[in-house]
Amino acid sequence: MAGTSEQRTIVLGAIGIWAALFLLGASSLAYALIPGLPLKLPAALVVVVLQAALVLGGFMRLGKASALVRTTALIGIVWLSFLFMMSFADLWTR
Repeated sequence: MAGTSEQRTIVLGAIGIWAALFLLGASSLAYALIPGLPLKLPAALVVVVLQAALVLGGFMRLGKASALVRTTALIGIVWLSFLFMMSFADLWTR
């Protein structure tokens, strides 16, 4: 029975994280569609950072992962940022 309780906790946690991601996305959409509100870009960036933190901490469980898994995730983020930097550098120099 201990396995069932642990599985239930995992499933409920995943559903809670999914619900939080959905609410953050809906709030970002609502804020973007209401005209005249200030600071739309900073608000959207805050929402995106919160969503990324939920995915990294909740779904990927990087807090409980080994050092190798954390390092791999960090390397992936570094390469993704490099990809965006080079793409924007190409766009801005044309």
